[in-house]
Amino acid sequence: MISKKVISDIVSKYSLGNNIEKVKWVITDEKFIIHFINDSKNLVGYVDYRKEIGLKPGDYGIFNTSQLIKCLNILDGDILVDATTSKLNMADTNYDIKFNLADPAVIPNVPDVSNNSDEWSVTFDVNDEFITRFVKSKDALSELETFTIETREGFTGEELVFTVGTNITNTIEFTVESTINESFGAIPFNSNLMKEILKANKDYHTGEIRINKKGLLDAHFNCGDDLYTGYYLVRKQENN
Repeated sequence: MISKKVISDIVSKYSLGNNIEKVKWVITDEKFIIHFINDSKNLVGYVDYRKEIGLKPGDYGIFNTSQLIKCLNILDGDILVDATTSKLNMADTNYDIKFNLADPAVIPNVPDVSNNSDEWSVTFDVNDEFITRFVKSKDALSELETFTIETREGFTGEELVFTVGTNITNTIEFTVESTINESFGAIPFNSNLMKEILKANKDYHTGEIRINKKGLLDAHFNCGDDLYTGYYLVRKQENN
């Protein structure tokens, strides 16, 4: 038996508002880990749950995560989870769901980018204020898909500045207290993905964001109860 909430939290942290559909659940004797990549290949990440969930060790292909979420939503409380080679079985006291599994070989391979950046230009700890500022700014300019990060001289020295929007659109700016190791100009990233990452990890216990001026953002979180997540967001290719 495992709490339905645990499974739902794990799935939400990689699906990111249905941005990720095809993943491989990897079950070992020690943990449950999912590596994922989006269709645009500008986001890769992982969810690492360091407890058993009731499945035998092996690889389980999930081809339609949004459908899996809908099935999970009708379950309640503690659920039983097991699997055959072709079905993921989930049951509570009212429902017994048999969800089709895909061949793990058809799931996209995920590159390892965790060691691609030896030096980080900026680092800062995630806090509630940062999450609120980013999500509110994005919601106010919901149609805009770009935000930028840059260092800039402020009243008290060099500051890290987040800007939702671009220089040809409406913009909202705010600063973040950070450790700046290296100055850099505006780097554009996808604001839709960043918002979903922050929303999915709002239950964080600790979190850190690191940016490399070459165009890589690393956000990683500990969400308690042996649940860890990491996301690597690659810069957008337009210069506006």
